[in-house]
Amino acid sequence: MSNIEQSIKAGYAKLFTASDWSLFRQFADSYLREAAYLKKKDMGVTENLKLLARNSRKRMLIGIGTELLLKAAYLKNGYAINKPPAKSTLVFPFTFKTVATAKVALTETDTFMLNDLIEHLHQVIQLANPDVVRKGLRIAKVFRNKEGHVVTSAHKFDQSNYRDIEASLILTYHVAFGQSLTVRFSVAPNEKAAWRIMALAKLAP
Repeated sequence: MSNIEQSIKAGYAKLFTASDWSLFRQFADSYLREAAYLKKKDMGVTENLKLLARNSRKRMLIGIGTELLLKAAYLKNGYAINKPPAKSTLVFPFTFKTVATAKVALTETDTFMLNDLIEHLHQVIQLANPDVVRKGLRIAKVFRNKEGHVVTSAHKFDQSNYRDIEASLILTYHVAFGQSLTVRFSVAPNEKAAWRIMALAKLAP
């Protein structure tokens, strides 16, 4: 890695603590809400590219928002997201208490990848429908990976991908944060967008 890359990367270095979960959540909410409501008119490209650009940006925002959301869930539940040193015996996922007991100095410049967060989420929160949750999260992961690396002149539209992500997010907000999420990523013509977060209704005594 070049000196300039190391210098820039150092500017993002931080040992994240449980209290950082709220900031991760706020940014996750912001990206996902923007993805829901983003319109063609918001795109600064020629008219013939506006639909392509809007959908591409939606997918990228969904992917980024999903990663930040999962990191918020890990932190809120007492799990570290910074990677341990290469020779450490710590096995992901591990709690802050485990790190303190092992007296391991985590790596400030590296956090766990989205794939790791998805595959081990069931160890952090109790998933009532793990297959539903993982399916949507994995789609979001592919969206983030591909939209951040390439641009194609066309993209096969599968509306079910967005419904799967929505179902996954609804369950994640419910279990990880105790909140009710209403979400619809407006992609199809005349499809009405939705983004609303509410506290779960308390059961009557």
